[in-house]
Amino acid sequence: MTRKLLILQHVPWERPALLGDILTAHGVEWELDNVVTATSREALPRLDELSGVVILGGPMGALDAGAHPGLGLEADLVREAFDGGVPLLGICLGHQIVATALGAALHSGAADEVGMGEVTVAADDAAFGRAGTSQPVLHWHHDVVEAPDGATVVASTAQTPNQAFRIGDAVFATQFHPEIDARMLGEWLAVPEMAEDLSADVARTVAADFAAAEARMRPLADAAFGAFAGAARSRL
Repeated sequence: MTRKLLILQHVPWERPALLGDILTAHGVEWELDNVVTATSREALPRLDELSGVVILGGPMGALDAGAHPGLGLEADLVREAFDGGVPLLGICLGHQIVATALGAALHSGAADEVGMGEVTVAADDAAFGRAGTSQPVLHWHHDVVEAPDGATVVASTAQTPNQAFRIGDAVFATQFHPEIDARMLGEWLAVPEMAEDLSADVARTVAADFAAAEARMRPLADAAFGAFAGAARSRL
């Protein structure tokens, strides 16, 4: 059986971007799906059909399964994948869905991090580097999630202590957006739902600030997504 990597999307403007490019470069086939309105587990592939699972970002809350029933299906898939040792990657909302599905608490509206910033590396990590160093990132969130039991937090900020975490070699999640490239940022800035989230100061400078930091951000994406691709390839 040829397995594919499933990438779950919540809104059209949240795309894999660099993540998709890196997966393809590593020979990992992937498919994009959106199950936000689905109500049956049959909307998602069986676990034995998957080489890995990615959950992207979106504007809804991680626990809003009442309004968006597919989020509950995604949480079920997270638990299945975790129990089955299937590689898991979560970004922004996906980070929160992975964490809450594994028992972590969510704090709605606990942060105001939108735009360019830096995270502090909280533990030595193959992708992030040495503990105590910093990494430029693009933030776009207000909710904060704690780390699930057994996780190692590898990046943090004052507002969001759990900016990224790992559980062993199979689970990796980031609150910020390592997948974004300049093209997708430009698309986000043209989407009213995204642009409305920016302060006037950030709206004026975010594109230039991103361009100035892009060369420092790319190695993290290459390392983190490359390692995830390697984990997925082990199931092909």
